[in-house]
Parts: sequence; structure tokens; C-alpha cells
Amino acid sequence: MDKDIKVLEKIGLQEVCKKTHIEVKQLEYMVNNQYDKLSKINTLGFVKILSREYKLDLSDWLEGFYDYWADSKTDEDKIFVRANSDRSYKKVAWIFLVILFVSGIFAVISIFKIDTYFFNLIDKANFETTTNGYQSTPIVQEAAKSLGVKVEERMIETNSSNSTIEAVIVSIDENITKKVEANESIASPILQQNNKNIAQILPKRKIWIGIISLSDFSRKISSGEEVLTIDLTKKQLIKTGNGYFTLSYDGTVEDFVEQGSTRFLVDNGTIKKISEETFVQLNKGKNW
Repeated sequence: MDKDIKVLEKIGLQEVCKKTHIEVKQLEYMVNNQYDKLSKINTLGFVKILSREYKLDLSDWLEGFYDYWADSKTDEDKIFVRANSDRSYKKVAWIFLVILFVSGIFAVISIFKIDTYFFNLIDKANFETTTNGYQSTPIVQEAAKSLGVKVEERMIETNSSNSTIEAVIVSIDENITKKVEANESIASPILQQNNKNIAQILPKRKIWIGIISLSDFSRKISSGEEVLTIDLTKKQLIKTGNGYFTLSYDGTVEDFVEQGSTRFLVDNGTIKKISEETFVQLNKGKNW
């Protein structure tokens, strides 16, 4: 048993330390069979290194080492077992917390749906009660008259044996309808243009718009929420910072709701949407 392990002394413990990076003190403990001063885990690693580097058969030495550890359970074993036990406990605790958290989310969603359902039922009941209670009063009739709406009371059959009376709109004053349409036309921010050589861009939010003249490649920039008028007689490129706007052109209105930039080509009195690749080609290889 001593023959193989003692070879390390003949080689020189300092030399072995340089080659294997095992401390001289640890090598001395191994050579002198001082098992009580050796760490179980580290020592097994040392044995592998020494066996590989110096072609040693340390099986006999390991047998004595294992016998010592079998007879003496040190604190290192207890700590090792305890660490594994704590790790398993923490893992189970985390799994339990995750399950509890997910269950809580589902519970909150379920309660929210139930509350919403009951509130809808209450709102519906209040609305029906209000309608049935006031539909035949002179106040309702007066309000309907001022709005240009003709209301009649009609008998409505229900699933029960009783019938109910509800107010039903039977006609609308055409003059008032025309007034409302006229007001909506006036309030529209898109100007009504009879000139086919003009297009308009109406931003739905603050927007950056760049215009490039294809005759001299001069640039103009517009930023804000104001309506931008485009001259269709000039050949030019248009790029927007975002795609939230309305385009009015040749009597048509088109809504755009795109996240990124939008690009157009104005040519021969027309304006059409183009791809980024086409835009770059027409702009001498530049994105702007």
C-alpha cells in the first residue's frame, strides 16, 4: 500500500505540486495516511489526478481511505446531506408558491367575471324599469318632438301571459336629418377639394412628414397635426413618420392605420403608396 503513495516523496512533493497544482500539505497528508485531515470530495479528485499523471495504482490507498470514512461520519458528510435536503425543500416550496400564485390569478379572474355579469344584469334591469316607467309620459313625447322623432306606443307580446307597452320610433324628421348631415360636413377637418391636382393628408395624431422633390431632390419637412396639402402636378416622394392618417384624393378618402412609416410617389397627377425598396431606388439609394 505504501509503495505507490510513497513514490510521491521520491519524486519530491514540491515537484508534484507544480505539476498537479495540489498543495504540498495535502500531499503530505496523503503520503502519511492522515485521513482525518483530508476532505473526502477533494481527496477523490486528487487521487484521480495523481493516478493519471504518474500512472499510480492507488486502489489500496483508497480502500484504507474508504474504511476510515465508513467508521467515522464527520461533520462534512452531515453538512453535505443537510445541503441536499435544504435544496430539495426549497425546490418543493417554490413549486408550491407557483401553484398558489396561478390559482390566485384564476380565482381573481373568476370573481371579476361573476361581478361583471351581475352588474350587467342590474344595469339591464334599471334600464328596463326606467323605460317602462316613463315611456308614456308627456315628457318623453315632448323630447321626441324636439328631436324630430315620432314615437308611438305599441303593444309588445312577451313570453308571459302579460303584454307590455313600449315606445317605438316610427319616423324621423327629414329636415333635421339634413341639418345634422350638413353640420357633420362642416365639422369634417378634410377640406372638400374639387381640384383633382390636390391631395390632402389628415393626421390622426402628431406626425412627421417629409417631402422630396424628384426634380432637384430638395426636401421639406412638416410636423404636427395640421392638414397637409400635396400638389399632384409635381413629381415627388412623400414619407411619413407613422401610418396613422387619412388620405383624401380625387374624391376618395382612405384611412391608414400602420405602425411604421408609409411612403408615396406623386407622379402624373396621381399619388400611390410604394414600398421602401422603391422609395430608396427613386431617392438615389437613400432612405430619406
